[in-house]
Amino acid sequence: MASSDPLHRAGLPRQGPPSALVAPVLGLAAVGALVVIPLVLMAAIPLVLASVLVVGGALAVGLSLWATVEALAAFERWLETDRRFQR
Repeated sequence: MASSDPLHRAGLPRQGPPSALVAPVLGLAAVGALVVIPLVLMAAIPLVLASVLVVGGALAVGLSLWATVEALAAFERWLETDRRFQR
């Protein structure tokens, strides 16, 4: 019967658990990942917040410019129709 172990299928003998030198390194890598991943995620929070503020600021400026143009257009229409400003 053929073995389902990928190491046996590749022609490599299975050697059991990692050696005494490799196990601490793997453990430290796991602990490091548990520390590094949350730190990276926490570092992304200010970047996301800054992006949201920049987009919100650009939207506010755009809406303010649009409202100013509309107000000036309404003021112009009022000046044209008010009889106090007619000659």
